[in-house]
Amino acid sequence: MKQAFTAEEVAMARSIVLAHDHLMKNTRPSPSSRHIAGFHRFPGLEPVHTLLTGNAKVAAVLTELLGPYLRTIGMADITINRSQQWHKDLLRGKFSHYIEDPSPCMNHHGKLFKVILYLQDSASLLVVPGSHRRDIPLSSDDFAIPSADEPVARVETQVGDAVILDICTTHRGSEEEVYASLEPGDRGRILVSTVFGAVDCRFADQMELGVVVRLCDWQQVNR
Repeated sequence: MKQAFTAEEVAMARSIVLAHDHLMKNTRPSPSSRHIAGFHRFPGLEPVHTLLTGNAKVAAVLTELLGPYLRTIGMADITINRSQQWHKDLLRGKFSHYIEDPSPCMNHHGKLFKVILYLQDSASLLVVPGSHRRDIPLSSDDFAIPSADEPVARVETQVGDAVILDICTTHRGSEEEVYASLEPGDRGRILVSTVFGAVDCRFADQMELGVVVRLCDWQQVNR
């Protein structure tokens, strides 16, 4: 979505995020990398979440995709200078059992969408077109790595653009090497996201429950 957010909104979000980086954890080898899961829980960061949930342009697209009654599921993240390998945004590994259907992509694509706001120009997002309909084992992200003959598309965005991505889509972000030489003060590349679904959606219920449990685990690991 081109220019879904104004320059003033992006500047506000960046200011708030950097003012609350003390809440974030370093979860990657690069010293400047930061991440906070479930950021909507913190009053100081709540305005950034409201920026996503209250955007009329985003809501209009989501309403077309999901119907008139929207919800978020607690899958809300802020990352700074953080790499991300190939994966799907489904519950994976020891949390995958919260998804009751063994074929979530085949049967539930189009039910949950992540809205991503990059607070700077970006070309780091790579996606595998059509992968939102194709299931892979969720036991390891290694299964998400595309084969040599699978097409990969790069998504380029400018400040103020929003990306709306089916959570069943196989995708990745930047390589770790991109941030390896940066120091903690070099905190320029910020991503903000949250996931939307319909109010009466069993698949959204399953994901929401698993996300809560995974968040508790994340907090224990990253104390």
